[in-house]
Amino acid sequence: PYEWAEDNVGYDFVEKKLYSVDAFMYGYGYAVMLLGERHVVVDSGIHIFCNHGCNGTYSWGAEGDDITEMNADVNHLPEDLATTVSKVYSPVFERHLRQISSVGDYALRDIGQGEEILCNYLTFVGEPDDWESDIKILRDECSGDTMGHVAEYEFEQR
Repeated sequence: PYEWAEDNVGYDFVEKKLYSVDAFMYGYGYAVMLLGERHVVVDSGIHIFCNHGCNGTYSWGAEGDDITEMNADVNHLPEDLATTVSKVYSPVFERHLRQISSVGDYALRDIGQGEEILCNYLTFVGEPDDWESDIKILRDECSGDTMGHVAEYEFEQR
């Protein structure tokens, strides 16, 4: 779509609109497999309000989510992510994807009124092929070397 906007004079507004959708999708969504294809889902549940808790500072998740962007091995997939590759397409799984994606998550500690809800974005990695790149992106964001999708989009809109 971006190339189409570049090739058609007078349609540069299309690229800007697509960029805003892209920033929203990747800023608030996560990759999943639907109908056997990769999709990005933006959940209307609590996950949309979570930001990444760098270095294990997350306050929302599931028991045992102890892998952080800093201690994760880019060459070793967690077992639950590695086994998703072998899952056969299941209409039942896809019909209940939103429930399955958030079941088992809860407050890992008391979250004060007005306190930001932080999640471990590594638990949102939907495809094994994304594991290494997602870790590297989070490491860069947590070290302050780069901005996340939403912050970068908002900065560019100024």
